[in-house]
Amino acid sequence: MAERVPNWISVLFIYMMLSSSFLLVEPSPYDCFMLLLIGGGLVLQLFHFPQSVFFSLIVILTLMILQFVSVLFTKELYASLFYLAITLYLMVSWIVLVGIGQKFKMPLMQIIMNGYLISALISALIGILAYFHLLPNSESLLMYGRAKAFFKDPNVFGPFLIMPSLYVLSLLEKKQLSTIKKIIMALTFFILVMAIFISFSRAAWGNWVLSLAIYFVLTKRQVIKSKLKMLIGLSIVCIPLIIFLGQSPFVRDLLDQRLNMQGYDESRFDTQKKALVTGLHHPFGIGPGQSEFTFQMAPHSLYARILTENGILSVLLFIFFLFISIHKAYQSYGHSSDDSSAYFLVICACLVGLLFNSFFIDTLHWRHLWLLLALAWFGYTPLIKGEDP
Repeated sequence: MAERVPNWISVLFIYMMLSSSFLLVEPSPYDCFMLLLIGGGLVLQLFHFPQSVFFSLIVILTLMILQFVSVLFTKELYASLFYLAITLYLMVSWIVLVGIGQKFKMPLMQIIMNGYLISALISALIGILAYFHLLPNSESLLMYGRAKAFFKDPNVFGPFLIMPSLYVLSLLEKKQLSTIKKIIMALTFFILVMAIFISFSRAAWGNWVLSLAIYFVLTKRQVIKSKLKMLIGLSIVCIPLIIFLGQSPFVRDLLDQRLNMQGYDESRFDTQKKALVTGLHHPFGIGPGQSEFTFQMAPHSLYARILTENGILSVLLFIFFLFISIHKAYQSYGHSSDDSSAYFLVICACLVGLLFNSFFIDTLHWRHLWLLLALAWFGYTPLIKGEDP
């Protein structure tokens, strides 16, 4: 059974999640709260690692070792160590979140999901207001006319909003919601989807469509009808508004531009090809963070970067880790009770979307990727009362 979440942990997680959409600087506020969590967890021994997560821990620890091995082949040592430090920190954050999640389970999951939703809603509103130049110094919150809010790049801003958009859908399905709450949730969903749209990130659009499709495909039969009715109702409201938004000449021009091949796409694909060839010729990689020095351009692909920088075994192991995390979330969805199953369905669907997103964007240092990977390994609430998961 899950333990009661101490007040200080609840407060720490709330602030950490509320700050998760403010990533203009490193270390970000999210990182500072995470470091406090790591330190506090170690001192107070808050971690619990049951046998069910041992295999995933071995995979992560093996990936860490391979990261160190690849440093032996680096040329720019300082840049390599700096990049390695961020990667290791995110892997450690995964271990810490899984350890705490296995101890406090669903009560902590709910805190994290709600905090993430609030942070995403604030970020989406900032992005929308900046896009329509309704905020002072709006240009600093945009990049080439695309919304990014307090992220460094629209290609991170858009995908960050996908998980909470699906989470809102799951909340809308609760029968006990009052009409007012349903209206608020529907409005929240529209705001998040609109913000994803004005990020004009092609990878984010594909991520959202795929995640939404998986969310419905994996839905249990007994609730699929209610989900479809809800989606149709939301579409009746959302689609006309998005079409109206698309009538703006600026939006239409930017949309036409984003749907066509960009000038840098050829360079990006050429770099990925070079990364693939380099990775195949260097079994242990060329070292963390070396892609920019070797190719004068980032590979813009998680898989291409890991292959060329950390080697063939590393990329295969990381892909395997992604798949077992998706499987774990799906397994928990199938075995969990109604109150917690929605969390794991959302996480499973969004991880599939991020799997796709990572072909076109280097997501290795995305905080919310590692957060979702950790949430997939949280302990679920058993269907049978008193059952030990």
